[in-house]
Amino acid sequence: METSNKPTRRQVITAGAAACGLATLGTTGLAQLPSGTRRVERPGAPLRFAHLTDTHVQPERRAGEGFAAALQSLSRLDPPPSFIITGGDHVMDVFETDGKRADVQWELYNQVLRANTKLPVYPCMGNHDVWGWGASPDKVAPDAAGYGKAQAVERLGMKGPYYSFDEGPWHFICLDNIVRRNREYFGGLDEAQAKWLADDLAASKGKPVCVVSHIPLLAACVFFDGDDRVREDFWHVPDSYMHRDVKPLLDLFRRAGDVRLLLSGHIHLVDRVDYLGMTFVCDGAVCGGWWKGPNQEFPEGYGVIDLWPDGTFEHRYATYGWDAKGQP
Repeated sequence: METSNKPTRRQVITAGAAACGLATLGTTGLAQLPSGTRRVERPGAPLRFAHLTDTHVQPERRAGEGFAAALQSLSRLDPPPSFIITGGDHVMDVFETDGKRADVQWELYNQVLRANTKLPVYPCMGNHDVWGWGASPDKVAPDAAGYGKAQAVERLGMKGPYYSFDEGPWHFICLDNIVRRNREYFGGLDEAQAKWLADDLAASKGKPVCVVSHIPLLAACVFFDGDDRVREDFWHVPDSYMHRDVKPLLDLFRRAGDVRLLLSGHIHLVDRVDYLGMTFVCDGAVCGGWWKGPNQEFPEGYGVIDLWPDGTFEHRYATYGWDAKGQP
């Protein structure tokens, strides 16, 4: 249901505090992932960050309160993270909505974020963040200011749809693998971004690399999202679920740079794939099943990642005690 109501001060600031009383940080047996490497004693403290993906913020279903509770729970981690990477789908959906509805969602997202954390935030583009691609031209004009990815870049304060940065001894690459096909999308990179990626990896030599994308580059959970994955004796996984042409990327990652960890979201399920010396982790969603409760076996949560200078890491999926209370 669409609404044009502006988020209130209570929605943004006080509601999150009320929800925080319910939040208890932890992990579930099903959601717990094995460590990135064998657990060994390492000198020095790790670099810790949180991977919050698929927040799907909207005024409905207490989504603003849930997002606030997730952000507030970060301070109860021991140690707390040094920064946040948001893995895309920050708002419920602007892909098919008009400008008024898009503004409501982005305003609520940014107000909740500002009110509940002072940590640096590095965003990644998600398909639900792209404005108007799925809307008819009479609903969203293609020449409207902010059309496509420009709106998300501005609202999230991004350098561009894709970029890289360094934190501690690690190099991070945030890809934009949302590619348009008519009024839909699929997982891929355009030629310009592919060239930029090769150059960026070449310049990162000497640092272990973490790559972040919204759509998984490689994942197992894509086979279990939906009831119709097997049809006529064949598995069917759409290229909007997993990166369409990942093999050239894998070849690039192997020969250029020191890519160790690759994070994604999009599926709202949790898995880990170790392949060709690289670890691919798909994290569950902050919103769980779109703020209606857990999605299949996985409750609302986010990834907590510890990184060491030698390129080793540990990952776990942390829940934060959110109770959707039977939202429709």
